[in-house]
Amino acid sequence: MVLKERSPWLVFAALMLGLSTILAVSGTTVARADDSQFFPLTGHSISGKFLEYWTNNGGLPVFGYPITDAQVETDSETGQAYLTQWFERNSFQLHPENAGTKYEVELGLLGKRLTANRIQNDPAFKPTKPAAGAYFEPATQHNIDSRFYTYWTNNGGLDRFGYPISEAQQETDPATGQTFFAQWFERVRMEYHPENPIAYVVELGLLGNEIQNSTPDMVLHLFYTAINNKTFQQAYNYWETPTKTLPAYDQWVAGYKNTFSVILSSGPYRIDVGAGNAYAPVPVVLVATQLDGSKQTYFGCYVTHRPNIIADMPWAILRGTIQQDSSGASVQALLLDAAKVCTTA
Repeated sequence: MVLKERSPWLVFAALMLGLSTILAVSGTTVARADDSQFFPLTGHSISGKFLEYWTNNGGLPVFGYPITDAQVETDSETGQAYLTQWFERNSFQLHPENAGTKYEVELGLLGKRLTANRIQNDPAFKPTKPAAGAYFEPATQHNIDSRFYTYWTNNGGLDRFGYPISEAQQETDPATGQTFFAQWFERVRMEYHPENPIAYVVELGLLGNEIQNSTPDMVLHLFYTAINNKTFQQAYNYWETPTKTLPAYDQWVAGYKNTFSVILSSGPYRIDVGAGNAYAPVPVVLVATQLDGSKQTYFGCYVTHRPNIIADMPWAILRGTIQQDSSGASVQALLLDAAKVCTTA
């Protein structure tokens, strides 16, 4: 998988060399046939209409490597089945009903999928009024931040990225754990990276990876990383039904007012599948460091959930049973106790 520290501008320069059969990308040999391109780094090929779209609309820097083969999948947004292929930053869908038009290949609505809760709960996703220095989109009543508007207009705009569905704000990057300035659109998340050369200060988030690589323990690590970074709305909405399961948002955030950081350790878990759903109880130990330097230790079990029949849905936290430890036992010993909690979760 591509990490954030990969130099996309160097990879892009390699792609522009125009080699017809063998292409070097970050030290990786890429074999190319007339209508197919194979990437040994991920073991997947891009072919036909998908390769044409990938090549003509930015290729590796924009979409990343393929991380699956093309296969028929049901889109959870429309309920329709399309030939679909996943890439690190998005998914491609083939729409034969649009053959011969620019809509024959479309990006998946991954921005909407990954922010389904936030559209309901996060104030940054609520309709707002025009802001000075930004482009206001009346259809969704959101401002496109000036740092993203030029990229949006110059790289396909509404046709490729969809409408803005949030205001720009600080986010925790799931790939690196660092915070950055970001804005969500229906199909993508745009990220502002001022540390990059000027042509690459705006990048698209690795949304394909975030869905396809989602696991029960990963969503818990994302949750506590967001808490540590104080991106609380993001953390709150890693829960499947936060407004029903957790205290009211302001009350929940206040519970962390004296917390400096939380270190999560997770143990082995099982995934139970049935009736179109997957559940995974994950044993955890939490070591919370307070602002005064003191530490508190907790152990227990989080139950995570994912609809097993929906390919574009990440894991979410369903419920948790957590208790404080006062015994001074080691993390490994407490994980064994946490596993016992999971047997009844």
